[in-house]
Amino acid sequence: MTDTSLAHDQDSKRYPLSFTQEWFLTLDKGDDGGPFSPRYLIVSALRITGPVDLAVLQGALDDVVARHELLRTLVVRDASPPYQQVCPPCRVPLEVRDLPPATGESRDMLIQKLIHEVEGGTMSAREVPLLRALLCRFDDRDSALFLTVHHSVSDGWSAQVILRDLGAFYAARVSGTPPKLDEMRQYREFAEWQRASTASTSDDGALRYWTEKLDGAREFVMPNDHGRPERYSRPYSLHVFSIDAGIMAGAAALATATRGTRFTVMLAAIYVLANQITGATDLTVKAVTAGRSELQFHNTLGLFLNVLPFRTEIADCISFRDVVMKTRETFIDVMANELPAGLLEQAFPDYIRSREDPRMSQLLIMQPPSQYGEMILPIAEGAKEIDEVLLEEAESSDIASGTEWHLNAQPDGALSGGVHFNLDEFEQRTVQGWTAGLKRILVGAVRDPDQDWKHL
Repeated sequence: MTDTSLAHDQDSKRYPLSFTQEWFLTLDKGDDGGPFSPRYLIVSALRITGPVDLAVLQGALDDVVARHELLRTLVVRDASPPYQQVCPPCRVPLEVRDLPPATGESRDMLIQKLIHEVEGGTMSAREVPLLRALLCRFDDRDSALFLTVHHSVSDGWSAQVILRDLGAFYAARVSGTPPKLDEMRQYREFAEWQRASTASTSDDGALRYWTEKLDGAREFVMPNDHGRPERYSRPYSLHVFSIDAGIMAGAAALATATRGTRFTVMLAAIYVLANQITGATDLTVKAVTAGRSELQFHNTLGLFLNVLPFRTEIADCISFRDVVMKTRETFIDVMANELPAGLLEQAFPDYIRSREDPRMSQLLIMQPPSQYGEMILPIAEGAKEIDEVLLEEAESSDIASGTEWHLNAQPDGALSGGVHFNLDEFEQRTVQGWTAGLKRILVGAVRDPDQDWKHL
């Protein structure tokens, strides 16, 4: 079903948008980019052992869409005001591909190439369902399932919800018993709760906190090489970097010693990098949070992610340890006073004016969700999520704007990082220089966290 046919569908229902959906609208560039573009996607992959019953898999996929309204919800952007419209349950497109025998490369590597192939695809945000599947079979007992969902209705946490629920529905259809799933609330209910909750923020001090915190603040932006075009001429690229387990073990030890987290140490290192790039010491760096403070919505699929500004003045810090301690204080205060990104930008527009300069581009820190850990799903004889191996110079799905820095912890303790950027703005060597700088800062910082941070 497309948004042009909604007016003729009596079963579709309209609901107000969440603040996150409204914020996404402010970033929308249509098919030319932004969060509603056909390339703004999230891809998950499963390695499945044993024969897959295609009819059961199709039914389980359809069950997921029936359970989660947002997978069959369209954001009607050209209405005044825009709204979300929930459509009836519908069939999920499922493609089945039998793979020829691999020659010269492992099945694991072939799966990684398939992940990047799927990520390079497109999906319209104007048609439901906003989920599709590709099953690639090596043989009767070894296959890979790729699930693509449009990012306008999902986030990293929600991708995990989809996988968990798919496994439960598959097992239920095989056994003929009800699925073992907890009760959940729909995303439209979250939107209603969010609006009611935010209306009372003046009473809990959150707005007062941000009024003081963002006074005089400017979002940190990075100088680009070619200016920011109104329209990109090519897909986004991905620069891959890694930081070995020994360095990250030192970062974890420093986090423990400062009663912080690995994120506060990484953010402190990015503050130092930002200073080395621009010379600024009053730094407002934005990072993604899960946006799921309420337990009642932990099983809900939807666009919950939030982007918060972490402002820290590091001029009075002497050592890197001092920078980490101040970063920890910022982190605690920000998370205790979380408000939707769109509301902050609407209430305090001055702090985002720095992005208006086309010679500068945004930086956004991304971290994967960790609410479920490793899952073995009851599909066939067992299905396990595949960790994506970031491939250098691979094309990536679209991002909202600027650069996105992904920081992913690996099972061996190392950090696998990736910077999404566009060659219309940045030279590859510029991005390589940034990540090399971040690694150099971390190496020096964990070796001697009490040294002068300006010398890292």
